[in-house]
Amino acid sequence: MREVTIQLSEDTFNQIKELTDLENLINRHRDRERSDNYKMEEFIIGCIIDKIEQIKHFDAIHPFIENRESSEKPIVKNRFKEIAKEKNIYIKDIAEQLNMQPPNISKIFNNASQPRFELFVKIWLILGCPPLQQCIVIEGE
Repeated sequence: MREVTIQLSEDTFNQIKELTDLENLINRHRDRERSDNYKMEEFIIGCIIDKIEQIKHFDAIHPFIENRESSEKPIVKNRFKEIAKEKNIYIKDIAEQLNMQPPNISKIFNNASQPRFELFVKIWLILGCPPLQQCIVIEGE
């Protein structure tokens, strides 16, 4: 295993310490029998691994990768329907919040059409801001 030493500003150090303490508090709240605590180093390593996984996921679905076969045309689709279902949020409620007709939201949720950026963000906010890599899928034809 390789070792890396980093220097943090006092403010950054305190923020990481607060987040680590909060994570430990949440874990103890979920399981009162739990006696272990994350160390700051473990929290930082977890954050780095999470970011690496996000980048790997993006690389795997990125539509402009040079190695992609020229005949394969990427199609961007959203996963709003699945996310809304997981969160028990109904199309009619989203339509009402957006002052739109449910059939228009249904077209977006069924990928019959894709929303313009502003509407995408509004739907994303209503759905609780799930990670973007969970909201977008890029498929080949």
